[in-house]
Amino acid sequence: MPTQEDFEIALALARKDLAQRDAARQAGLAGVPWTPATGGAEGYAEVPFLGTPYLIRCPSGDVSYKDDRDKEPALWEKILVLHYFSTSDGTPLAGDHISFKEVRDAMLYLPTFEKRAVAPLLGRFGGNPEEILEPSKRLGGRRDEPGDCSVTIPAFPRVPITLVFWKGDEEFEARLTILFNRTVVRYLPAEDIVLSTQMMAYRLIGMAGRK
Repeated sequence: MPTQEDFEIALALARKDLAQRDAARQAGLAGVPWTPATGGAEGYAEVPFLGTPYLIRCPSGDVSYKDDRDKEPALWEKILVLHYFSTSDGTPLAGDHISFKEVRDAMLYLPTFEKRAVAPLLGRFGGNPEEILEPSKRLGGRRDEPGDCSVTIPAFPRVPITLVFWKGDEEFEARLTILFNRTVVRYLPAEDIVLSTQMMAYRLIGMAGRK
């Protein structure tokens, strides 16, 4: 598990990377609104993550909640939002999907992905997948086509995540496949894909209520 010092180092590196970029251009590549600097104040981008809007001030890289200035985002939140903003290269969404195993460097993080994203979602919704529909709407999601029940939720503006459930029967246990647009690596590295999906799982389970 990363330590506090690990997070602080990662945040410092993310801010350094951001300071070297054209923030207005980067906002366009990330698909988020940009407000230019004015009156001596920094310009800022508004980046939504799982339905919560964050503000990134540039070039400092300070990250805050848009709607709750008195509350400080966790270090991992700041890092994740900065990584999305700085990694985005504007590649249009593709017409097909990939599993996490097909993501570059995924095998390093596959056990964590299965334990912290797949297993909790399957444990909570596998018996009755339709229960995920209402909480997914609250995260900006929509019902999709594959499987017995599926939803697509925008983790970030250009990082949709699709959860596909198959109900169990006498022969097979319930299953869950998590799919990403093929362009996901243009917006997040593998480690951040795991974290984004994990946080989506926790929020969906929290909204639906644990069983």
